[in-house]
Amino acid sequence: MFPFRNFPIFVLCIASFAHAQTPPGASAPAPASPPAHAPDEIHRLDKVVVSAGPDQKTAFDLAQGTSVLTGEELHRLAQATLGETLNGTAGVASSYYGPGASRPIIRGLGGDRIRVLDSGIGALDASNVSPDHQTAIEPLFASRIEVLRGPSTLLYGSSAVGGVVNVINNSIPDTTPEGKAHGAARERAAVLSVGGGANGFAAQVNALKQKASDLRIPGVARIDEDAPASQPAGRLPGSASDTSSGSIGGTMFWGGGRAGGAVTHYETEYGVPNGEDTSIKMRQTRFDLEGNITQPFGAFRSAKGRLGAGDYTHSEIGGGAIVNTTFKNKAWEGRFELAHLPLGAVTGTVGVQGARSDFSAVGEEVVTPPSLTESGAVFAVEEVKLGAIVSLQFGGRYEGQKIRLGEVDPALPAVPGYAARTGQKRKFGAPSGSLGLVLRPAKDWSIGANLAYTERVPTAQELFSNGPHGGTGTYEVGTAALDNEKSTGFDLSVRRRAGFVTGAVSAFVNRFRGYIFEDELPATAIPEENTGGELTPFQFVARNAKFHGYEAELSFHLVDETTRHVHLDLMSDYVRAEQTTDHQPLPRIPPRRHGVRLSYEDGRWTAEIEARHAARQNRFTADETTTSAYTLLNLNVTYLIPSERVSYELFVRGKNLTNEEVREHTSFLKEFAPQPGRGVLGGVRMTF
Repeated sequence: MFPFRNFPIFVLCIASFAHAQTPPGASAPAPASPPAHAPDEIHRLDKVVVSAGPDQKTAFDLAQGTSVLTGEELHRLAQATLGETLNGTAGVASSYYGPGASRPIIRGLGGDRIRVLDSGIGALDASNVSPDHQTAIEPLFASRIEVLRGPSTLLYGSSAVGGVVNVINNSIPDTTPEGKAHGAARERAAVLSVGGGANGFAAQVNALKQKASDLRIPGVARIDEDAPASQPAGRLPGSASDTSSGSIGGTMFWGGGRAGGAVTHYETEYGVPNGEDTSIKMRQTRFDLEGNITQPFGAFRSAKGRLGAGDYTHSEIGGGAIVNTTFKNKAWEGRFELAHLPLGAVTGTVGVQGARSDFSAVGEEVVTPPSLTESGAVFAVEEVKLGAIVSLQFGGRYEGQKIRLGEVDPALPAVPGYAARTGQKRKFGAPSGSLGLVLRPAKDWSIGANLAYTERVPTAQELFSNGPHGGTGTYEVGTAALDNEKSTGFDLSVRRRAGFVTGAVSAFVNRFRGYIFEDELPATAIPEENTGGELTPFQFVARNAKFHGYEAELSFHLVDETTRHVHLDLMSDYVRAEQTTDHQPLPRIPPRRHGVRLSYEDGRWTAEIEARHAARQNRFTADETTTSAYTLLNLNVTYLIPSERVSYELFVRGKNLTNEEVREHTSFLKEFAPQPGRGVLGGVRMTF
């Protein structure tokens, strides 16, 4: 039907329905952004940001840089992986490891420095261990995705030093809709969302099935010096995937609150396009409980808590369907928050958080020995409103963490700085604090400034690794003596929420003492029988470092009439990161990017054309190479067929229409796996 075959063409039917009522004590759904009808209307910056604290705040009222994806914008951007869904959002890049795995990178920081949350609780997977590990979160179930740029450790822990990505879904309902819904889908992918409820009870069922064959790409996949002479042009070998996911949840409501739970199962098998005929089979089953008290009691005006527990298994499979390595993580995480009554002009919340992770790996590529990680924290986040013009936002957190090592292979080579012993323990304490200022100098204008001090506890991988890591093509060695990674960050944002031009411009700087990263070792540091003569040895080391840059998102409302809107959106971001001791670049930092999008909407038709450009990356480490510039051209057309009972939304989306060869500098596989070439996605979304 379509001339482009890169992405599977599928029909996507999402069944949903209007909420008949919100019972007493239930949380009202987050307000949607109002349509822009006149120049003095509020536009994009009044989206509610639930993650930013105990009270619902908008991006306009935060000291910290924030982006929120919801509604049609989220539908348009949603991809099979979380990193690709957010790639292109100002300040956010992707760790692209083929179409099966990617994680967000915020302001050049990724891995364990970014907290990826499932409705406020950690993903409870192993995606922060290696870039070839997919997050156990399904973006196509998301009702909204919130991105907090910069340090967010006060609420979410030491590993949020780079920011937070909170994926909010409806697996645990927060309202009681009346009625019923059903939906169906065919061809290569299907998403179904069904819910209903009455008499103080709501239930929700989500299901997904997605299957894709090897991607079509421009040219050949491998451009490294060892690339085979004959490669299949136009195809990325080892990029097929097969994913199934589903959840069932329910909530009971009463006059003063609600309590609910959900069980979610996620299962995927995807190829690793590294030229070695490997694939990954991953599954996770998790249970979540959530409760809210909305009526005042004692010194508090409300309370909320959430607990998640997950059982995660991840197998790396080589040629001949042989399981090389199996990772397991049995983990739980919980948090409880109490919003206190106002103390004069001071409002805020206090809370506790705890987590436990029992991680193990068995097989040929055991990089990190088994480890048990336990943590606990207390925190407080407060706000003082000094009239209608000035607000102060401040808080503190103290987190304690203990890592206990399991059995270590005695045959592993001894490496300087590595002193792991079976049963070794490390204990850490990590304080953090922040002070923010929000100034509203004029109507619909705000200035946000935020100063944060954070300490990140090193991971078991950074401390105790000693083994081959096929995902990065390295032999990784930890340094058991590593201490906390300390950073001081400052960012400044200027925002306008109404008028002909709206948007935000932010600048940031983040200085690290003891920034932990992998540095190349001499080839003789590891015996050849351990590296196989092919893996480059790297060791986790600590150096002082500095990150600085900017983000800008601006919207020009060219036409804002009651029934017709034409907008021009501009985006730009940049980050520069280097060691401050010798001013050498840090690895895999995204290049400068720019984007422009022209959109039209008249109630029935929506049309958008977008161009995104990434500059050539000339700053790289000794083990990297330069990455060429590229420009992507994308198109989106939607037609709405409304009715009283069922509305249909027909859509067609074209990506990379010029068939540009795109290689991400942030990817370990950039010389093996380019981004997809020209492709089209088409379907129908049904709303009941």
